[in-house]
Amino acid sequence: MEKIKDINRLNDVFFKSLLGSKERKNLTLNFLNSILNKDEDSYFVDINFLDKERLPDIETGKVPELDILAKLNDGTLINVAIQVTKHEYFSKRSLYYWSRLYAYQLNKGQNYDELKQTITINLLNFNYLPYETCHNSYHVYNDKTQDILIDDLELHFIELNKFKLSDIRKLRQAENWIAYFSPKCTDEQREAIAMNNPVIKEALNYEMVFSQDEIKRRQYEIQEKAIRDYNSTILYNRQEGLKEGLKKGAEDKAIEIALKMLENGSDINFIADVTGLSIEKINEIKK
Repeated sequence: MEKIKDINRLNDVFFKSLLGSKERKNLTLNFLNSILNKDEDSYFVDINFLDKERLPDIETGKVPELDILAKLNDGTLINVAIQVTKHEYFSKRSLYYWSRLYAYQLNKGQNYDELKQTITINLLNFNYLPYETCHNSYHVYNDKTQDILIDDLELHFIELNKFKLSDIRKLRQAENWIAYFSPKCTDEQREAIAMNNPVIKEALNYEMVFSQDEIKRRQYEIQEKAIRDYNSTILYNRQEGLKEGLKKGAEDKAIEIALKMLENGSDINFIADVTGLSIEKINEIKK
């Protein structure tokens, strides 16, 4: 079986298989340490992947949209999220899911000093922030002195389409990973990066292993088709130029795609990302 041509590295199935598996936790640790710019004194050395289904919203029971959820050796909680379609109020949604994860650390009777740093890393396949830089991070600062009040909150937004590759020899480790996932980079450029970067080389080699797994490949292809169908519908409705028709037609098609994805056993959170439908709407359809 040949390698998947022009593999979509932001495909939910592939991404979780690459960085959400204990068999390849060395890649995940390298990715996190690189993106978070960790030095030798603060380097993460171990990771435990958590079951996101065990972290429902305290009040509503809603499961947070967490593509990869893990706890590091120092207790830090990490959520890595892939976003392939643009959503209104995305920053609010990201902060909401961060807050759910942060609050869920404490059980009744526990003290606040037991709360650990919680970090969300968003990989975006669209432009969102009004900056030229592709990687922007946010903390809780004093408005006047810029001193950090508390480092428990950390949000990262990586806009992959803004990444610009110049001199491969001068790439920082974080940029190596951003280049790997960015659709702006060619396979030839990735191969050139991998020549001097064993971690990226391992990631590229895994693409063939992934392609040989019939079950994962089928799941990958189902989600790719769902994304194509949804994007085609949006494009068609925009070309029609009818605002009301766009809203109604897109919603009807989104529901149709969601039903197909549910039949194929796709993850509810991924269905929400692809279709733009709310978790509540998908659960309603599911019934």
